[in-house]
Amino acid sequence: MSDSDPLSTTPNQDLHCPSLYYPYSNLGEGRAHLLPSKPCRPRSSILSSDLSPPPLPQKNLGRTRSLPTCKTVHYSYGYSSLPSRERQPGSGQTWGKLRRPLQESRSLENIPYGRVSHFGPDPHQLSFATPDWELGRFFQDLSSTQEVYKVLRGRQLDSLRCIETRLGARLTGPWPGRGGPGQGFRLLDNKPCVESGDAWYYRVARITEDIWHLLAAKVPKPWSMIPEPPDAEPPGLALQATLKPHFNVQSLCGQLPAGALPGAPWQRSVALVAEVPTQTVADWVGANKELHWSCPGQYERQACLLLLQLCGALKQLHVDNLGHGDLRPENLLLASPRGQPTGTLPQLLLTNFARAQPLVPQMLARQDELQLGLLIYEILGQGPALAQARGASIPPLPIRSAYSLALARLTPHLLQAEPHSRPSVAQVRVALQTVLWGPGPELLTQSLPLGPWLDIHRALLPLELAERLVGSGEAAGLEDWLCCQYLAEASEYMVGWALELLWGELPGAGD
Repeated sequence: MSDSDPLSTTPNQDLHCPSLYYPYSNLGEGRAHLLPSKPCRPRSSILSSDLSPPPLPQKNLGRTRSLPTCKTVHYSYGYSSLPSRERQPGSGQTWGKLRRPLQESRSLENIPYGRVSHFGPDPHQLSFATPDWELGRFFQDLSSTQEVYKVLRGRQLDSLRCIETRLGARLTGPWPGRGGPGQGFRLLDNKPCVESGDAWYYRVARITEDIWHLLAAKVPKPWSMIPEPPDAEPPGLALQATLKPHFNVQSLCGQLPAGALPGAPWQRSVALVAEVPTQTVADWVGANKELHWSCPGQYERQACLLLLQLCGALKQLHVDNLGHGDLRPENLLLASPRGQPTGTLPQLLLTNFARAQPLVPQMLARQDELQLGLLIYEILGQGPALAQARGASIPPLPIRSAYSLALARLTPHLLQAEPHSRPSVAQVRVALQTVLWGPGPELLTQSLPLGPWLDIHRALLPLELAERLVGSGEAAGLEDWLCCQYLAEASEYMVGWALELLWGELPGAGD
């Protein structure tokens, strides 16, 4: 520093300027002594004794009142805590326009209870263990019953989706994988457990160290009049290996090499599937004829549950622009869901993709929907009557319960001659869901709102599952999972459209 620097001439001098000690005072007063002198202003070699700078212009600024330091404040800062509608400016908006004008801050005591945080935390964090003093973070106004119900409705829907996800993971179970080196195999039965339209299935154990996986060997049937070479791959198997995993689509998990099981009824390499089937839908229909006559409601409800699972599998295929093209009872397998007792609702598995074809959007034939309508006749025991019609008018389905009544109103839509007039499998799926769990046609005839109906059942279903678990110890099963899927995905528009499809005017009724 030069000799004229005021700070260098008094190195040990105590400066009594208040601005150097209080960080919340006017910092301009302290900085005024550190600025170099302007050329037009004569420089002084030393500071005056009182170190008083020229007075600064006074401004009338509203002083902020700090939050009380004796309480803990829980705010969610950062971009991730903003609602999506405030994270993304709309067209023509900028971030500057979204900023609020600077206002005088207020102490927490002056903020109404229930409005501590404007943005609030994730609603998933609201639980039974949430402390009372944190409830204001989730509700904008705790004194408003309507506001409380609105938040709780959203939380119930989130909880239902969580239950649905966990139930699906438990029913699906871990995928056994494709195996690896060092694995061994053991044939558990010399006879096939199931014969489907395209293959025989044998129960096989795959052994890797101390882990046993119960699988099924899928031995293909001859698919042509010409003998196939031993290394020929069955049609549709390569396509099946590329499909996305789905609970109701048969999943492949490697191959069983030729010669790996000495004495096996086959000599070629065969595919391994994760689900061990117990019967086909054709076997199920034949074995339950007496039940259909004695308890038609019970049989037809199970038929609707199987059709619902099939629609879920077809919906996944159609999302991937793929049609199955061969929906027959012998191509639909049934297996026991993992962790479920014997005798409960079986898991339906779609297999045999030999006739699967890509769906072209410009030529969407909806062949699967037509075959789905024919399959309903087969499951309800009306296959022979449909075959005798031979192009004549389709015979009506016999009405034996409320379920066959709904199916009798659904099949005419699926069997329409014009492909584009048929409902999609996604729409048929919602229609079957309403047949199984409501609402009934009363809401359509009385023009009652569907939103409250959905809210009521979304609240009651978890309560019913909890009461059953605590009372009888019965855990949620496959049918409960399917119901959770319905209530977690349903919207007023979807349900209203399904009710109109089922209970509205039938095709050709006005002709």
